[in-house]
Amino acid sequence: MPIEAKIYRILIASPSDVIEEREIIRKEVDRWNAMHAEDMKIILMSIGWETNSTPDLRDSGQEVINRQLVDKCDLLIGVFWTRLGTPTVLGGTGTEVEIARARNEGKRCIVYFSDKEVSPSKIDQEQYRQVQEYWNQLQPTGLANRYNSIDDFKERVFRHITSAVQEIAREDKARRAAEQEAKLTEQAIGLPIQTIPTTSNTEISFNTLSEAQTSVKILLDSRFGVQDMEDAKEQEIARIQSVLTSPDLGELFSRQPSVETIPAIVQILEAATTPSMYALAAIGSYADENSQEWLDIVGDWIERLSTRKIEGYEWASYIKTYPGLLLLYALGISALRAGKMNFLKEVTSRQVYLREYRCDSLLLEVLDPRYVFYNTISGMIEPGFERRFSPVSDHLDSLLKNKLYPREEEARYIDWFDFLEFVLSFKAVQQSKEYPYFGSFTWRWETKRFMFKMIQDAAVGEGRYGSGISDLFGGDAKLQETAVIYDKVASNSKKDFGRIVPPSYINPLIQIAKQGIRVSSYDELMKNLQPTR
Repeated sequence: MPIEAKIYRILIASPSDVIEEREIIRKEVDRWNAMHAEDMKIILMSIGWETNSTPDLRDSGQEVINRQLVDKCDLLIGVFWTRLGTPTVLGGTGTEVEIARARNEGKRCIVYFSDKEVSPSKIDQEQYRQVQEYWNQLQPTGLANRYNSIDDFKERVFRHITSAVQEIAREDKARRAAEQEAKLTEQAIGLPIQTIPTTSNTEISFNTLSEAQTSVKILLDSRFGVQDMEDAKEQEIARIQSVLTSPDLGELFSRQPSVETIPAIVQILEAATTPSMYALAAIGSYADENSQEWLDIVGDWIERLSTRKIEGYEWASYIKTYPGLLLLYALGISALRAGKMNFLKEVTSRQVYLREYRCDSLLLEVLDPRYVFYNTISGMIEPGFERRFSPVSDHLDSLLKNKLYPREEEARYIDWFDFLEFVLSFKAVQQSKEYPYFGSFTWRWETKRFMFKMIQDAAVGEGRYGSGISDLFGGDAKLQETAVIYDKVASNSKKDFGRIVPPSYINPLIQIAKQGIRVSSYDELMKNLQPTR
């Protein structure tokens, strides 16, 4: 009898000198199907430019491959040996472009580099040098693997395919469950998700990330796009505010906080805010960061959901600003990854009026997770969190991963999540906050290499992100000035739960970068700071 099965496309990307490896990947995909397809109800389909692309004269060959194959694949497997490949009009070789595009879209990428023996006379030395440079570029990201022989390659490919498919399937299941839970929760409080009519006769929907991305792209090209997004924003804010004042949530707020009530409240607020998270993540990725209209939309969206009114239990008034915190992270990580620092400038410079103090306060202070989850509430987000170092960060990183980057490699996503928390912490210090929020980046050693690179890029204004990050903090002089203050604040911070203290070496890291010295670890930094004898 026929069975229903999901199809996952595996794109094979490589230059022309690894034909044998390309064929091995196809055979290992077939072997996986023979062993697992029926049980897991998943079929893997290997695709490549030579077999699955269709001629299209509208774009360059690489753009056609990107649209037809890269954008539709679920997993990319790249292989290099002695050649990096032929440069394209998009910059970089075809294989480089495919890998970069897949990574930017949050798809899993596994890239192999061959250490097989080859006669020096058969090597294009310039190509080989480029391969080694590319290895050095990818290796810190955790994407790259080396293999010594065909047998070694064959074993690695099958094992990695199995692991990747299991993770993709698990994330698909979790995402479907999360979306269903959000709909059920909203329906339970009488707020089913609906599409939003617009003046341009286009239905705008933020029900899923894909729909939000499509909607934002449509609005960006529409004559009335800004006005339509303003209307959509108002409806989303009203919907979330109606949840905050609903009797069902009010009943939970009337109880004493516990490991039963807080997770329920958190779940309801996350479900209600999910469409707005999708919308702001899409705006952060695609909208014009130099348009004041779009800057005002995101700033107002977050600010209005961050305003608190003290009534009843203090913790209840604070946790009602959780939607604002969710939107700050959703927009922040998306804009940071897209290199659109003006969106971060806009939200981090916003002020929120606090009724209890009758004054304005900086948005970053109001949305400090230690206030949103007031006092001991943070330990109740999930059972057992009271025993963990940074419960809010731990919860947020997995939440955003499942909703916004479900298919992305965990290590790559965590790099960006932790760097966003560093940026927010650094910005809070610049805004004269005495005790800035130090998130999970203070103890996750695996993200240090990425953070070191980004900070050093900012110090010298290098690359796509370097100059933008420097501008975010007001330019080179302000960056260095803030680093000195940041290190002092971090040095005076106490250890928490026996973990390491926050990073107090940002200024030295910036200074050696200006001397042309690059480091990727704390040990390397300390060695370079030691006086020579």
